[in-house]
Amino acid sequence: MTLYEMKQELSSGKTIFDLQLKVSYYARVSTEKEEQINSLENQITFFENYIKTNKNWEFICGYIDEGITGTSSLKRENFMKMIEDGKQKKFDLLITKEVSRFSRDTVDSLFYTRKLLEYNVCVYFLSDNIITASNDGELRLTIMSSMAQDEVRKISERTKFGFKRAVEKGTVLGTNNIWGYRKEKGKLVIDETEALLVRKIFYIYATNGKIGLKKLSTELANQGYYNHNGNPIHQNTLKKIIQNPKYKGYYTGGLSTVVDYRTKKRNFYDKNKWKIYKDYEKVPPIVSEDLWEKANKKLLTRSKSANMYQKHQTKYSLSGKIYCEKHKCSFIRKIRHYKNKPNIVYWYCGNFHKTGKKNCIPAYFKERDIYNILINNFKKYNNIYKNEICNDLMDLYTSFFSINKNTEYKAKLQNQLCILKNKKDKLLDLALDGFLSKEDLVLKNTSIENEIFTINKKLNKIEIYKSDIKKQNEYLNTLKENIYNELEISYANLEDYIDELLDKIIVKEKVDNTQNKSRIEFNIILV
Repeated sequence: MTLYEMKQELSSGKTIFDLQLKVSYYARVSTEKEEQINSLENQITFFENYIKTNKNWEFICGYIDEGITGTSSLKRENFMKMIEDGKQKKFDLLITKEVSRFSRDTVDSLFYTRKLLEYNVCVYFLSDNIITASNDGELRLTIMSSMAQDEVRKISERTKFGFKRAVEKGTVLGTNNIWGYRKEKGKLVIDETEALLVRKIFYIYATNGKIGLKKLSTELANQGYYNHNGNPIHQNTLKKIIQNPKYKGYYTGGLSTVVDYRTKKRNFYDKNKWKIYKDYEKVPPIVSEDLWEKANKKLLTRSKSANMYQKHQTKYSLSGKIYCEKHKCSFIRKIRHYKNKPNIVYWYCGNFHKTGKKNCIPAYFKERDIYNILINNFKKYNNIYKNEICNDLMDLYTSFFSINKNTEYKAKLQNQLCILKNKKDKLLDLALDGFLSKEDLVLKNTSIENEIFTINKKLNKIEIYKSDIKKQNEYLNTLKENIYNELEISYANLEDYIDELLDKIIVKEKVDNTQNKSRIEFNIILV
């Protein structure tokens, strides 16, 4: 059925359930936790029964995305497949639970519903009771999409507030992958096994004037020191260790912030804007300040001559990290431009880029492909990362609801109330003794009454607050889920993970002797 025919039928008084339609559905949950997966299974069962029990409808298929945020549609593979199938006229009507399941971005919601309307496909949002083929469908969709988008903004602001408060309190956030430490309850605890290596790194580098980072990596390997994957410690990792103020017992926070809640684009601050101070209690030192300063002074001196080279090498997150095993050279990033389709980013073997001779299988590959592989590799680290930071933030938020704090605050208010009542009694005595005029009595009495009223309001709020424990717990559970979703790894924040976790990628040519074929193999080495 065409969209025009559908609108005509609806205008004549028929409902969407009276029309002969091919029907599909779209379902999504934003995390991969067990309870959310159960929710997804319930959605699938509901939609299929909902469609199949209508005699006028023909069930086609369903489109499902698991563990993916709704902030951007581009990350949702099955969502995009659904749009393409709509273009191929595989269904007339698409059912989804609510606008926020479709997209939390207003522009996305309108763009894709209009696209589907162009393809003669109507979207029915069940919870919001919006049918895009109806006369007021787009107006109501715009309102609901804006509300969903604003909720994403609020979640982002709450999470940023939590991070800010955590930094203000000196809570150590981040992952457990910092050499020489393990993190416990917002504090760092020295791991003596790894701390020995950290001390050796600082000592060798600071005291040996002829050794650089590359030679230091080789020297450590010769002494039997390797990274967690059994490979020599990369010079970039060594540099980050030497530059990290935590090793001299300094708390370091506020290094970056998310500047766009939709794209998750992150802004990294200059060092002079970091929150950094000595705190041996939460960040016990592994090396002395003198040794740390000496190592960093040498690092700065040696880096000056290589500044321009270093800027070029770190222009992109993968720059200097992808190596061709056959030609012993790095890969180079290039963009292919097309007239009728989006540009595509490729990484070329340096030898192939220089000579034009394609004499190795991994001569080039798409950046998108390596990003997909990296996301899968980072998943195991991502779960630890999310749980650690989420728990730290929840500890912080939960402290806001502390009964002890409310009790102390209540006692303070009650004390203020007693003082004001005593003042009020004394005013009357002063007036009776002739020390205070009637007009002054009225003015001062009114002022005290206003203060008493304000304090009583605060006391009432505390009582209401304490009585609604269930609502507090529901709020905290919702907040925890929202923080968890906000920390979900995606293409938008993948480059942050690359900077923190990726040491290098060795690109190999893998020969399959059984089929006499060769293929690309990526050996991903993490720090």
